[in-house]
Amino acid sequence: MSVSQCKLNVPVEHYLATQLTLEQFEEKFLRPGHPVVLQGVLPNLPLSKWTMEYLSKTVGNNEVNVRGKTDQADYKTGKSYTIRQTTFQEYVDDLKRKTHRGTTSYMAVQNISKTFPQLQEECILPNIIGKIHNGPFLWVGHKGHYEYCHYDPDASMLMMIEGEKQARLFSCSDHENLYPNPLGSKGKTIQSQVDCDNPNMNKFPKFANATCHYCTLHAGDMLFIPAFWWHQITSLTDSVSANAFFGDSGVDKYISRILEPPVYTAFKHWLTNVIEQNRSFASFERTLERLHLCVENLILKQFHEVAQESHIKTLVAEILLFLGLEKLPEFKGGGKHPPPIKIRGLRWR
Repeated sequence: MSVSQCKLNVPVEHYLATQLTLEQFEEKFLRPGHPVVLQGVLPNLPLSKWTMEYLSKTVGNNEVNVRGKTDQADYKTGKSYTIRQTTFQEYVDDLKRKTHRGTTSYMAVQNISKTFPQLQEECILPNIIGKIHNGPFLWVGHKGHYEYCHYDPDASMLMMIEGEKQARLFSCSDHENLYPNPLGSKGKTIQSQVDCDNPNMNKFPKFANATCHYCTLHAGDMLFIPAFWWHQITSLTDSVSANAFFGDSGVDKYISRILEPPVYTAFKHWLTNVIEQNRSFASFERTLERLHLCVENLILKQFHEVAQESHIKTLVAEILLFLGLEKLPEFKGGGKHPPPIKIRGLRWR
């Protein structure tokens, strides 16, 4: 569960959260960026009954998107995977029969409201999840599935419904020690080149300097994953889990916080990765002409935050520095709305 090649391995704190308020959670865990396993909340919510058996009866005929070739090295470093459509029941049948397809597939990040509308009335989230950025999502995996190490630009609450998973987390202070994939890599997440099960220490020697925070999750547990923290999750059994991405309550508290150390290094990498995703498109010049507005819109869409002018100026300056530009191109006129800064390669969320 821990990583022997890392200099330090630290168990994640467990906390009985039955009386924890939103304000207490944000003060104690969210704002400090402190991972924690929260217990005593999930079993009291309707979604705790979403076992594979229950889901098969309730949403078995629903179409889902399933990742394939998840046993390949390129999947374990977040570089590539295939997608196929099937029904939930067919996916579970493959998983339970342990067919080759079943043991090399993963039903990941399925948007509950879009994919499983029948579950909406039961989808009541813990009250300590305040300002949702995206989701919630459902994940169903086979025993032994290794989900590549990555970080998200949002905080996440991983809710364990059935089975067990192990989690390894690495602080954003260890950003460079986890060797992010090259800038321009597809998707909303930043993926690590390191296979945490079998790290190549000759190729990735700085991984030895990382601190691994680890835990085992059982049904009814919730793992709080701070924004921009690397995390690698492995299914110890066939498993069902849900998650939601969220941030600080308020209008601009989240963007204000992630612009400060130690998070800012990881956020800056995430932002420049998105810029690199867009750089080769013909519309990018027009995006640059109105970059201030495009950055403002990106923050609003991704984080539901209204950025202050000082925030926008900081981010525009970072983008200019990354692109090697001294100033933005002159606005030549055109449509009311500039081409947006898009996250490229984000699929089926």
